[in-house]
Amino acid sequence: MHEIGFIRDLACVMLAAGVVVVVFPRLRLPVLLGYIVAGVLIGPHVPWRFLTDQKTMQSIANLGVVLLLFTLGLDFNLRKLRALGAGVMLAALRDLLEENPGSVPRE
Repeated sequence: MHEIGFIRDLACVMLAAGVVVVVFPRLRLPVLLGYIVAGVLIGPHVPWRFLTDQKTMQSIANLGVVLLLFTLGLDFNLRKLRALGAGVMLAALRDLLEENPGSVPRE
């Protein structure tokens, strides 16, 4: 019975995303903002509950992050990044190392 609940929750999320894709551009608002609003409205911190299983919500949220990163990767332009220069690359590397200090072995 768990599989039916997962499919129902996934359908609810996809329906919300579909509504956002149609409505937000007509309001001249970014679709990404619409995805955030839809996530808040169907998330666990509202009085009504569309998604019931916490594990299902986490799985769908992880899938959404992967799809978001994939979409951002499609829009990524190496020429623009190269034009920004080494300063941006160094700042990104510094932030990465600050977040994960154990990821780089130190001798």
